This record gives sequence, C-alpha cells and structure tokens, in this order.
Amino acid sequence: MATSTTEVADPAAKARDIEKDLKAAVRGGGLSLVDEPTRDERGCVVGYLLQPLSQNGPDPVDATITSLNDDGWGGERRTQVNGMRRVTLTKEGWTLRVRDYSAQRAKRGFVALLATKASCKQS
Repeated sequence: MATSTTEVADPAAKARDIEKDLKAAVRGGGLSLVDEPTRDERGCVVGYLLQPLSQNGPDPVDATITSLNDDGWGGERRTQVNGMRRVTLTKEGWTLRVRDYSAQRAKRGFVALLATKASCKQS
C-alpha cells in the first residue's frame, strides 16, 4: 500500500483522522469521555476511556461499533471474557480494540477504545 505525501510529511496526520473517526462514533453511540484521550507523539496510538451516558436505551457500545463499521472499520471479531466484552476492528493499517467493562460493577462501567497503527514498532 502506498504512503500518502501527507502521512510522510506529518506522521501524526493519519492518527488525527483516526481520532476524528473515534470521536464521531463515541458521540453518536452515547458514550462520554472520562479522561483526556491517549495519544503518542509518533502518531501510533489513539485511545479513550469512556462511560455510557445513560443506562437506558440502546447499547452504546453496539451503537458505537455500528457507527465505526459505517465509517469503514471492519474485520470485526468479538469475544467475552469474565463479563468483559472485547471487540476488535481494523481500518487502513490500524487495529481498534474495544473493551467493554459495563457489566462489571467493580470496573465502574468503563469502556476502553485503543487504536494502534500496525506499522509502528514497539518502543
């Protein structure tokens, strides 16, 4: 896959695009930001810690995932481990991991989204 000139000139440009995708899906899904987004200076990671805005109505995690699917995120894989729902999606060399702790009262209903760029080396 070819690298765009924008991505070469500004390696964090795609990370900002990914962040916009996530923000739009989160807002539309009914989740609220708990803390500042996680980012790294290399443009390799974008993450959010969230909580559902309401306990009533449609599942905000499913609504967020549906919005991400509509925006081109695919390859969905779902698992359930000890009451934690995990969903993995991919888009343009990025992997998004969604961890839904809303069924675990000890975790205070948090939802974590972490997108990582596949081409970044671990430091």
